[in-house]
Amino acid sequence: MKVVIIGASHGGLQAALTLKRLAPKTEVFLIEKRNEISFVSSGLILKMNEMVDELNQVRYLTAEDLEKKGIHILLETTVKKIVPERKTIIFEDKNGQSGESTYDKLILATGSNQFSTNLTLPSKDKVTAFKSYPSSVEVLEKLENAQSISIIGGGYIGVELCDALKGQGKEIHLIESADALLFRYLGTEISVLIEQKIKDSGVNVHLNESVLGFSDTDEERFVTQTTNKEIRNDYVIIAVNARPDTELVKEFLDINANGTIRVDDQMQTSEPDIFAVGDVISYPVRNSYRKSFIPLVNNVVRSATVAAMNVLGHKINYNMTQRTTATKIFGCYVATTGLTEMEANFEGIESESNFVTLPCQLPYLELQEDVHIKLVIEKSSHKLIGAQLMSEKDITQSINTLSLAIDKGTTLEELLTMDFYFNPAINQPMGFISQAAYEFLIKKYSV
Repeated sequence: MKVVIIGASHGGLQAALTLKRLAPKTEVFLIEKRNEISFVSSGLILKMNEMVDELNQVRYLTAEDLEKKGIHILLETTVKKIVPERKTIIFEDKNGQSGESTYDKLILATGSNQFSTNLTLPSKDKVTAFKSYPSSVEVLEKLENAQSISIIGGGYIGVELCDALKGQGKEIHLIESADALLFRYLGTEISVLIEQKIKDSGVNVHLNESVLGFSDTDEERFVTQTTNKEIRNDYVIIAVNARPDTELVKEFLDINANGTIRVDDQMQTSEPDIFAVGDVISYPVRNSYRKSFIPLVNNVVRSATVAAMNVLGHKINYNMTQRTTATKIFGCYVATTGLTEMEANFEGIESESNFVTLPCQLPYLELQEDVHIKLVIEKSSHKLIGAQLMSEKDITQSINTLSLAIDKGTTLEELLTMDFYFNPAINQPMGFISQAAYEFLIKKYSV
């Protein structure tokens, strides 16, 4: 069997590797329009935080590695057309030479395109839309001399960039059109704590402000015009609005209203021999009535694994996603899973929440660390539907426990009585997850 995969980012690579591990005799062809593979987009943050020496190190595979595994890869090759009735793709290499290839199965891993915006942008010397390796190189070069920088987008990338830039004596502006940072993942309580830490570091935070455009662009310090202010800056980073790249297939595959390719639970599209994975599809969200566009690498890798197994005839369905995330910013670990209260209301779920700050250790220990934890439950059943954590202690693995709890429909009462370990040198007899459930129930049942 011959499998062609379009796109050699995380999804395409995972699908190719899985196919070869399960069925080594399968012919696997990867086609990638760029000249490099496996770059992790947050590599920019790793380099800025001096966690790696070179930006180009933030990779986990090379084209040579793939060839050794029997995976054929064409770099700097653009697929121009797919002809599903003939199971054929037409491509063009970097020299403009055209070619054709047939396939038995096709996997679309075209991902999300560069961040898009309706704004008319000044030259690349002044504004960079950040995501890929080339744009990361560009950002590093421009930040070297920039003194007044605006970052558009208060999601993970924008906040992590602020963290990496703190303490460098630069004037930083973080612009977010919503009324809170990381609003897709956090409720008010933890978002406010993060906002205050960012402000304390010297960053100017602009909430409820949309960027309308740029002016005076021929001057060294040009203007970023928001709905409320004119900000003078010499460099702008755009970190918003990644969109699924479906240009190749929008004429013959079923497309969702949000622009993603419609797939079933086995990643199969409306064409039975074509599968789609990664940022080009939408995902079923636990406790949601709809699928959502969620460009997270953990979803990409899972969907690619499912697609590869189903291409080979192993029936496996994609499970729900809780949109589980974690990061470290401004000296704190932040982790989230499931729905926020706002999302629960949007889904028509009557919810309740409780936010508490709890000590991780017993009081006799010299080291004392707190964890901020918020639980969101379905009011009628007490089932956990969302959770958010923040602490100077690395509590990120606990979010996986809470994600599993949401997936299995675990109630507050079950969280309270669940079997978690205790060690008097590490934690409390009632761990902070159970303690958070305990405090929630005390609040609910107190007369």
